[in-house]
Amino acid sequence: MHELEAKVALALTQKFTPLGMTNLLKRFGSASAVVSAPKAEISKVPKANKQGADALAEVIRKGEHLRELEECEKHGIRLLQLEDPGYPQLLKRIDDPPPLLYVRGEITGDDDLSLAIVGGRSASYYGTAQAARFARDFAIRRVTVVSGLARGIDTAAHRAAIEGGGRTIAVVGSGLLDVYPPENQQFALELAEHGAVIGEFPLHTPGRARNFPQRNRIISGLSLGVLVVEATRRSGSLITARMAVEQGREVFALPGKVDSDLSQGPHDLIREGAHLVAEPAHVYEGLEMLKLLPEEKAPDKRADAAPQGMSPTESALWKVLQPSDGLTVDELMGKTGMAAAQVTSGLLTLEMKRLAKALPGKRYVRLEA
Repeated sequence: MHELEAKVALALTQKFTPLGMTNLLKRFGSASAVVSAPKAEISKVPKANKQGADALAEVIRKGEHLRELEECEKHGIRLLQLEDPGYPQLLKRIDDPPPLLYVRGEITGDDDLSLAIVGGRSASYYGTAQAARFARDFAIRRVTVVSGLARGIDTAAHRAAIEGGGRTIAVVGSGLLDVYPPENQQFALELAEHGAVIGEFPLHTPGRARNFPQRNRIISGLSLGVLVVEATRRSGSLITARMAVEQGREVFALPGKVDSDLSQGPHDLIREGAHLVAEPAHVYEGLEMLKLLPEEKAPDKRADAAPQGMSPTESALWKVLQPSDGLTVDELMGKTGMAAAQVTSGLLTLEMKRLAKALPGKRYVRLEA
């Protein structure tokens, strides 16, 4: 059996852990040798088992590996083997790299300069805004943004990287033809045009909870460092951070409100030694090879300088509004001395100009021009 066919057959069993797969390939020398080995010999390998050997034999008997290859070709999904020249160099260096990656899109040499941004699915406006701010800056400096395509922080980071004209890689905890979460299936196709959507699971694997810790080691493995933005103490983002430490990568954490559950994860990481960051420059300072990245060419403007073309009412409101903490109409009335009708009218025109945004609870935040 050809090596690629054998690796696909091994992946389809879904009975071997990443370390078990690594041990099998080391023990037998190749995937084709594994599929030819007696079941008893496979079962002797650490982290392998008889159930895996039985499942492998069944996959081959049914020809499932051949159908998987045909479907990959039909949908334009490339299979990247560990020994292939285009396999990500950083990922290759971890203890248990995936022997086979499913790839929609393209991984290039530019992606060797990558940073991961991860965080909670139930993110606040502050969290998604900050993830987007960092991702956009990374993209402008030609640093690839890696994340997990999950709701919340991950999606915000991917979208901002694309908006910044950069590259992004999404690592999924499902098959590439059963992308999780379902609402991101169309976005995954768009994202692949600006980087790649990758994973190690067979094409139709659903997004099961047990897949995501396994997925997270790839996110950190692809990256020079991992930035955690908003995460509870039970968030999978902290698994990614722990794996980054084990892989010898830097961990960065963005602080938040001390009374918010979403700040507990980053604050715990900071106490444990993660870099506290408030600006993208803090991330570059924490990584020697990123210190010399070119500065963003942006006009020099005061933080409180209102965009051109505003009415006096719009300008006054825009200066009082905050980028993350929403203010109510009553609070804006108190800060500006304006009547309610004047505030609501000004907010409406700011929203139409995309200079303000209404959050749940009728709280308003400022958007940058």
